[in-house]
Formats: sequence, structure tokens, C-alpha cells
Amino acid sequence: MSQSRMQNNTLSDDNRLTFILPTLGHAAFEVHRQKMWEQGYRLESDIKSHKYFESDGFNVTELFNGKTMYAATFVKR
Repeated sequence: MSQSRMQNNTLSDDNRLTFILPTLGHAAFEVHRQKMWEQGYRLESDIKSHKYFESDGFNVTELFNGKTMYAATFVKR
């Protein structure tokens, strides 16, 4: 993700967005930096840590070098 704040029109075009970040602190910071509440989004559930994998239907590959990341999913109110 870019170091800068996402443009408002990018966020407002989607009903569900998920930020994947390295720490819970980064996740909380990004919520405020992106002004999610002001743009009409709410958290879908608690921000939780996950390990991510990608599959092509045959092979499974760890994402983020197997590192646990935090996911914050937002939905349009």
C-alpha cells in the first residue's frame, strides 16, 4: 500500500475494504489516517491477526513470508 492516504473516490466506490497491516498499532493508525468513519465506513468485526495463504487450486503459498498480519475489514454504513 502506498505511504500516502488513499483518495476518497477510491474508498467510496467499494462496499467492503480490508487493510492488511503488520501490527495492531498500524491498523488503528490507518483507520484514523484514512478517515474511515468520516467516509461512512464501520468495522465489520474486531481487528484480528491472521496468516495468509494463496492457492491456485493445486499449490498453496504463504503470503507475507509466513508472517502473521492484522486484518481490519470495513463495510459501508
